[in-house]
Order: sequence, then C-alpha cells, then structure tokens
Amino acid sequence: MSLRMKNIKLLLLLFTVIIFSKLSAQTYRIDTANISFQNKLRPCLQVNYDADPKTVKKAWSNFLKKNYKLKTKGIGLLSDKDIVSTHDVTINNISDKRMDVYAMITDVPRGAQMKYFASFGYDFFIGPDNYATEFGEMKKLLNDFSVQFLNKYYDDEVSASLKQIKSYEKDIKRDNKDIKSNVKKSRKASSAEATGLEAKNNTYNSDIKNTQEKIDALQKKLEAIKIKQGGITRN
Repeated sequence: MSLRMKNIKLLLLLFTVIIFSKLSAQTYRIDTANISFQNKLRPCLQVNYDADPKTVKKAWSNFLKKNYKLKTKGIGLLSDKDIVSTHDVTINNISDKRMDVYAMITDVPRGAQMKYFASFGYDFFIGPDNYATEFGEMKKLLNDFSVQFLNKYYDDEVSASLKQIKSYEKDIKRDNKDIKSNVKKSRKASSAEATGLEAKNNTYNSDIKNTQEKIDALQKKLEAIKIKQGGITRN
C-alpha cells in the first residue's frame, strides 16, 4: 500500500471518529457539587440544560407532581423564585424518611443550571459521604427527569422549527408569485410603471434571500438538535 493511500485511510478513520464522537456526545451531565444554602455549603447534584430557567422549573414541578404527587413552591402565577422546593414529603425511591427537596434553577449562558439537593431536616443534608445510598437514588431520579424533560423539550423545538420553516416557505412562494405577476404586468405597462414594478420585485427578491437565510439557520438548528437527541443518555 502506498504512503498516499495510507494517509487517505488515516484521514477517513479520523473523520469517522470525529463524526461518531459528535453523534454520541452526552447532551447532559450530572456532577456532584456544593451549594451555599442557609449560610453553609451543602452537597448537591448539578446539571445544565439548554432550556431557559422558567421552562426547567415548570418541567421539574410537573415531573414531581405527575410521578410522586408532590406539590412544589417557588413557581407559579404569583411566584418565580430561583429555588423550587417541596417540604416534609416522602419519596420512597430515595428513602422512607420524610425530607425536604430543593432545586435551585438559575440562568447561565445558553441555558439553565439546576442544583438539586435534599435534607432529612435541619442540617441533615443528603450527600455522598453521609448518605451515599440515598444520594445515589437522588441521582437516579434526576436522570429520570432529565431524560423525560429533554426528549419532550427537543421534540417541541423540532416541531416549532418545522412549523416556522413551513411558514417561511409559504412566504417565499407568495413572494415568487408576486414577482411573476409583476413581470407579467410590466410587459404591458408604461416605462415608469415598469420601473416601479421592477423596484417591487427587487424588494421581493431581497425578502426571499433573507427568508431563505432564516430557513438555512433553522435547518442547522435541526441538525444540532438531532445530535443532542442522540446524546440523551443516563449518566
């Protein structure tokens, strides 16, 4: 095998690895971290999402209500706090003891950051050192939420983008129809009228170009979403 052929095969291999790594990249990552709460550092689980904080808060509140029949405080018509909480409840998946559950959800670049933590009462916060089993179960619950939330979130993003693309395509079709009509009119129009119709068509063509650029941007967004959807895996 020639050196040139070896180099080509190597480049193809590297290209395949890069594409595979992009397609298989995790969309979300849960890390163990700390949060300052009640003037002390508390152990927590931290994860970032593409969605805005309010969307995450609503989804988290709905998840707890649907799966565990828990009502949360901090999100609603009259309240929108950074910390969403539920107090004196039992989540059997985590423990048979009663607990307080918190989620601080804040704005970060390109999305929201969620810090999820819980306690068995005053100063008995669940962490990997003192309640390792319960902390592990908390992570399982957060994985359940993340997978459900992100699948729906990205499905909604795809639907909205496809709907917008369809609307833009109708705009282009309408503009092209008007251009053809103006071209037809200009054949029987006076010189001044023809000049005016040509100016209108120039505007239509400019609008078509701008609209097509918007469509192209949405198609790129859809490609990025496909990669993110493929990377929704528990961790």
